[in-house]
Amino acid sequence: MSLELVKVEMKVNGKNIYRNVAPSMRLADFLRDELHLIGTKKGCNAGECGTCSVLINGVLKKSCLIPVIKVNHCEVVTIEGIGIDGLSIIQKSFMKVGAVQCGYCTPGMIMAATAILKANRNPDRAEIRRGLGGNICRCTGYAKIIEAIELARDVLNQNKTPDCLEPAVPTDTSKIIGSCTERVDAKGKVTGALEYAADMVMPRMLHIHLIRSKEVHAEIVSIDYSRALEQPGVETVLTSDDVPGQDGIGVYYHDQPVLAKSKVRFYGEPVVAIVAETLDEAQAAAAFVEITYKKLPVVSSVAEAMAGKAVVHEDHPDNLVCSTTIVKGNVEEGFCKSHVIVEQDYATQCVEHAYLETEAGLAYLDPDGVLVVKSCDQDITHHRMLLSKILNMPINKVRVIMTPVGGGFGGKEDMIYQGILAIAALKTKRPVKLVFSREDSMVGSAKRHPVLIHHKIGLSKDGRIQAIEITMDADGGAYCLSTKGTVAKAAILGAGPYEIENVKVLSRGHYTNNTPSGAMRTFGVLQPTFAIESTMDICSERLGIDPIELRLRNAVKDGSLTHTQQVLGRVSYSRTLQECARLSSWESGPSWVRGSERKDVRRDQIATPYIPGSEFKALEALALCNSRFRYGRGVGTGWYGIGRCATVDKAGAFVEIDDGGTAMVLTGVTEIGEGILTVLTQIVADELGIYPEDVTIGDNDTARVPEAAHAGASRQSYMIGNAVMNACRDVKAKFIREIADYWNVDPSSIRMRNRRIYVEGHGHYDLPLAEAVDICKKIRGIVPLGAGTYTAHHEGLDQTTGKGNPWQAYVFGSQVAEVAVDTYTGEVHVLGIWAAHDVGRAINPRGVEGQIEGGAVQSVGQAIMENFELSGGVPSNKSFAKYILPTCVDVPEFHSTLVEERDPFSPLGAKGIGEPAPLPTVPAVINAIYDAVGVRITQLPATPEKILNAMAEQGFNVF
Repeated sequence: MSLELVKVEMKVNGKNIYRNVAPSMRLADFLRDELHLIGTKKGCNAGECGTCSVLINGVLKKSCLIPVIKVNHCEVVTIEGIGIDGLSIIQKSFMKVGAVQCGYCTPGMIMAATAILKANRNPDRAEIRRGLGGNICRCTGYAKIIEAIELARDVLNQNKTPDCLEPAVPTDTSKIIGSCTERVDAKGKVTGALEYAADMVMPRMLHIHLIRSKEVHAEIVSIDYSRALEQPGVETVLTSDDVPGQDGIGVYYHDQPVLAKSKVRFYGEPVVAIVAETLDEAQAAAAFVEITYKKLPVVSSVAEAMAGKAVVHEDHPDNLVCSTTIVKGNVEEGFCKSHVIVEQDYATQCVEHAYLETEAGLAYLDPDGVLVVKSCDQDITHHRMLLSKILNMPINKVRVIMTPVGGGFGGKEDMIYQGILAIAALKTKRPVKLVFSREDSMVGSAKRHPVLIHHKIGLSKDGRIQAIEITMDADGGAYCLSTKGTVAKAAILGAGPYEIENVKVLSRGHYTNNTPSGAMRTFGVLQPTFAIESTMDICSERLGIDPIELRLRNAVKDGSLTHTQQVLGRVSYSRTLQECARLSSWESGPSWVRGSERKDVRRDQIATPYIPGSEFKALEALALCNSRFRYGRGVGTGWYGIGRCATVDKAGAFVEIDDGGTAMVLTGVTEIGEGILTVLTQIVADELGIYPEDVTIGDNDTARVPEAAHAGASRQSYMIGNAVMNACRDVKAKFIREIADYWNVDPSSIRMRNRRIYVEGHGHYDLPLAEAVDICKKIRGIVPLGAGTYTAHHEGLDQTTGKGNPWQAYVFGSQVAEVAVDTYTGEVHVLGIWAAHDVGRAINPRGVEGQIEGGAVQSVGQAIMENFELSGGVPSNKSFAKYILPTCVDVPEFHSTLVEERDPFSPLGAKGIGEPAPLPTVPAVINAIYDAVGVRITQLPATPEKILNAMAEQGFNVF
């Protein structure tokens, strides 16, 4: 093949560009590597996700698919070319309505929005959805993105004035908490200027290519990489022999080697790392590595693991990772007292996180010999500890810096590549970069646990639950990762937010040779929530009681005893159900098939079922399509414990009142799109009487900030928010004391508000905060610096009965879903979601709404389409082309309300929403499908094939 370069010339963002390029170079790589326009992202490199979207001669195109020579003499506009003279109306609209979360998809979304409004200045909602159909967002749930484009449309058409796009900041700093403050990181995301890990470069940087196993379970007989070392550009080759310290990574057990050692346990496990001057050279050298395997029997299911088909880990001969038991009362006595007993089996599937940013990082040695790792990471504190052991280095010689994270959802808690980066940097003494391809990410990262669930539940005639017995068996995959924690959490919460006297739960995790399972949003609770909420609807039908009424009769309330025998304080569960029923205008009735009779369906609060090509169909054809739909509604609820489960949780922070009356915050906060940076600025502004723009939050860097632990368990607002609040109160007290001494007044008389410090009612004692800081530093000789910590005293569980207090704060949520089922195809359209969630105290209501919407759409995916399929341990859909995700055309209309039941243990009062938000959606959708067509789906997802087959078995007549 000829390697001759080809001259291209084009106009990019209004500038003439001339370059000599390789004929095979893609436009996305040209823009990123040659022109350093990093706003054009690479989420899949296959034209499926839209993160690489640009305009070519005014037409929206996926730049990862287009050879750069095909745009010779063309005009290209990237995100950097939008709003060159200031933010565009579209960019401002995205910021205004909260259409930005992790930000990785945002540049591509804005390019698509620009193309939509360029083609039609007045698109309706259906046209906007179609126009965004080629762009994926995993965070927002699309609702805010649609809202942003509608707002931009209205401003462009002068139906709204441009000043409606300006940030709405309360003039009174005491009202900042509870306001919809604009995200502090939004500008960098809407302009494409924010650097993610894959965007970072360093001089003399090397690149890593991983050779992954194509075997599922096999001994590694030999590895010969001698010829690879002779290939152009190859600096070194790494295997497990290069690990200088303890070779083990994981969350609970360190059972996974950095690179496969002695045997491989799953398809895609990394075995060899090639380090070279360029990625192309590293990939080319892979052909010269010879690995000899001896195949072993494959354990491809929980049943095979329990049967002992083969041993996955020699120190777990029964393939049992862990188990948790919860026992309360006597279930046999409870069943004897029951009027109705229901038994049902459920199964949930393997689900991919599908964050748009794949795993990426960069490692190097600093001049003092400190090993620095920069990566998109959810838990830098834990990873630093692991790296210290792997590298056999003192922990203070290891530094981990969190880069901006383009979506995590739990999947970036696992340290599956940082060890490889660190070893390569140590061995080569040069900076080293590793970026996963989409296939790397899908075969190499953890998934949501598939779980088999068996229920036996007994109820009295009036619907009171007398006893419940649950068995859950989770497929943990090849390594433990977070299985121990998810199994425990499933056991603790698996029987639902119900007051039940007799409970017995057995939850187990098993090793198999499937892709490892790990942390994913809800951390093991979504699966049993789907099951218990489905069972509640089955019981509703058996007893002839409305499903919301049945839940209310059994609801936990103030002072209730949980399944672990913890006494609850204030409980908002019933309020969320009642608010949800009110919001959705729920029509009462038992859970039998009522869809055709209901008067609360097909109202104006729902989306229209998406019919491909509807804009081209005749009215008669559209009417025929619409006649095939059957409508139904379902309810689902959930509960969740905030923070680390059954163990002490903690966080720390420093706050300085800085020059100019500003504030600097240092804490180990992990922003993965949830908006925690904005929440913290609001807390600081409220406490110190300043505005969010006056607050600076330092980068999450183990060498610079105190420990605050990981992003997960919906703990950041609760744990870090309270630590920051306490630090603010500490520095505020010190600062006021100094100013009080200077003024010779009582410190208790001093207030800080609206960038001023003053004694109320005394105009003589009133200063701008900036002047007061100067007095404190220059006259008093004091740097106003405060420290704060917060501890949640969670208790471990009794090993036999599971008795204990695993959390001090619980949240509750309820949702109603409305669906339309196409009786010809079996396809399900989720048209409306009505949600009521307890969040404690809503620091930023718009951010909370975004979490509810994003979480619900993720659960819509799990309910009706997503399934990471494995056959004999080999994935069959390891790309976005085959792994089906919700897109903008799948989005329901959202209607949400917040229940604010402040946590009495928290000075801040806030709890959390990110993890609990998706819980009610899956059962609400599944119950709605039953309401529509009488098909009870017990094995997720509810695919068209399953629905049609079940309808056929029941003799469903579509005519």
